[in-house]
Amino acid sequence: MEHGFYTVRIFLYKIENIELLKLPIDMITPYMMHHFCEALIISGEKDKAMNYILSYWGKMVELGADTFWEVFNPDDPNESPYGGKIIHSYCHAWSCTPIYLFEKYFKNS
Repeated sequence: MEHGFYTVRIFLYKIENIELLKLPIDMITPYMMHHFCEALIISGEKDKAMNYILSYWGKMVELGADTFWEVFNPDDPNESPYGGKIIHSYCHAWSCTPIYLFEKYFKNS
């Protein structure tokens, strides 16, 4: 899957060159962040969405993640709605949406 590998390499390169963004609302799940970013794209804010993608998921990568987590607050990586982060999934299927968004909206950018 050469294209997927290439997409991830672009993602990793770009996170080194972006300032972390503050979210306009509190969101600690990549699932909700996906909908927020896709709404930005659909409303014509593609660059802003890319910055949020790189800032949010990029922060996980910066902290050493090699998979995407179920719950993540960039301001407090230890935050948990479950009373402890040991219960989190650290390889969560619905958290991998940057790849979906890249393929659907940024593939030919």
